[in-house]
Amino acid sequence: MGQTLDPRNRTVLNWVDGKFIPRFDPAIPIYDSGLMHGKLVWSSPGLIGGRIFRLMDHLDKIRHSAELNFWPRIPSNDEIIAAIRATLIKNDMKDGVHIRIMLTAGNQLTASMDIAAVVDEDGQPSAPRIIVAPEYRAAVYDPNGIRAITSSLLRAGPETVDQRSHDNNQNASARACREAKQRGVTTALMYDAQGFLAEAFASHAAIIRDGKLLTPHVRCCPEGVTRRVILELCASDGIDAQAADISKSDVQAADELFIMGTMSGPVAVTELDGRQVGDGKIGPVTRRLYDLYRAATLDPDQSYAILAGV
Repeated sequence: MGQTLDPRNRTVLNWVDGKFIPRFDPAIPIYDSGLMHGKLVWSSPGLIGGRIFRLMDHLDKIRHSAELNFWPRIPSNDEIIAAIRATLIKNDMKDGVHIRIMLTAGNQLTASMDIAAVVDEDGQPSAPRIIVAPEYRAAVYDPNGIRAITSSLLRAGPETVDQRSHDNNQNASARACREAKQRGVTTALMYDAQGFLAEAFASHAAIIRDGKLLTPHVRCCPEGVTRRVILELCASDGIDAQAADISKSDVQAADELFIMGTMSGPVAVTELDGRQVGDGKIGPVTRRLYDLYRAATLDPDQSYAILAGV
């Protein structure tokens, strides 16, 4: 994944508590609970042709994550949508935009991890903070396929804590990312303590064997909007697909392997741990799902007209 800055992003303003803030300006209190104790949940839909693909699914993911973390107050969808709309209008953004939607639980009175500390001076729960950080982002993966490694790091499972919260605890992913970059590849596959595939460090993954798609059960990470879309597309297109326990030997024997993300859709992994996957090219099922995914992103029935009437 390349780390280049689109020059248009230098002047993009971000929404923080109803104010428009340049990306590197200070904007939140030191005692914001997201900054101080990681009480931050997020999701990142894409803006395509003035519409946000599967926006309500992303908002559901944010809300579910806040509920898992016992937040007493959660902004309504209308409040979040209003902030997104205002930010896009302010920046005159209409297409090719990755929108990072973040919520923090609000300010806290003292440096405590207890959610009960996230209160105002009158003892009432603090108002949660809405942050909208849009940026122009082109394709970041090689369209001809990417290389991956198997990470030496394990993904924590539900035996530790419910992993379906999409929050700011990304240490394991960040370390696996660094591991991949040090090996000169794009991504790293992570397994759980039972030896089953969990995900790649920044995305869900799937394998194809004899035309059948298998993707890991959602135990070690949030479900993922793109994963849901891919499974829906398989069902509508007659592709046999299911969640399964996928071992390392299953992955090594796969005809196709791909990761998936909001902006990219399915991305073929053509080399794993120095060995080619399948014939080393993008496989037919991955290519078909890529085409279906691109078509879905342009389907008005699957997107929210955030700029309608503007």
